[in-house]
Amino acid sequence: MSAPAGPVRFVAQPDPVKAVSVPRWNRRFIVTGWALIGLAAAGVVALALTGFGSWFTIGLVVVFGLAACGLLVTSLLRGRMLRLLLAPGAPVLVVTDTGVSTAGLPEIPWSELAFVGVLNDRPRTARLRSVPIFGPAGGLALKAGNGTLLCELGVRDGEALRARMSDRGAASRVGLYGRWPDGARRGLVPLLMDAVLADEVAATAVQLLLGEASARGIPHALFEQALPFTAWKGPLLDPAWPSAERD
Repeated sequence: MSAPAGPVRFVAQPDPVKAVSVPRWNRRFIVTGWALIGLAAAGVVALALTGFGSWFTIGLVVVFGLAACGLLVTSLLRGRMLRLLLAPGAPVLVVTDTGVSTAGLPEIPWSELAFVGVLNDRPRTARLRSVPIFGPAGGLALKAGNGTLLCELGVRDGEALRARMSDRGAASRVGLYGRWPDGARRGLVPLLMDAVLADEVAATAVQLLLGEASARGIPHALFEQALPFTAWKGPLLDPAWPSAERD
């Protein structure tokens, strides 16, 4: 995080329990993913060499291995996303008169924001918690940093933002989209607020960002469903994205 350019208006410090437990749980997921991949690979080799079991059995082991790969990739990406918000001794979020920054992001001037979008996934997550198997698995994912309050910042020049970031792993989580007429590619910064902030602080931070966007004429919206959220932000990210307004 770079030094704020303007007077500080809001600072959100990490929840001390989440700041320690969430990265630890995510590392456990990564280790588990590697172990399960190794187990699946060993199982396929053993079945092929011994001739024990049918192709159906081998197929089941392969499917198990692919699921383990999915677990590993998801955990690695989540770890990089967490590095946008967590850094030793740094606040999670700082809002100033000139822009917004996080532990892993330099200050983004308000003029560089294309939009502020929020997906409140808590209602859907609460419903899934009651579903057998999915509920307990989802609970573990929440412990590992799968937040339910996603705040996404659309940046006018995602490549320039990536270049300013010192953490290359975190920089890779800034998504890049199609080029606009000015030659810049929009960037998308995903911030899982409640993954590392106390719930009440996360809610305050989101409302503040939406309020600041409103005051500055920056497109902003709050959604509780992923598909409408994607339909709203897509045209703001990529000039080639189909939209009802353009059609």
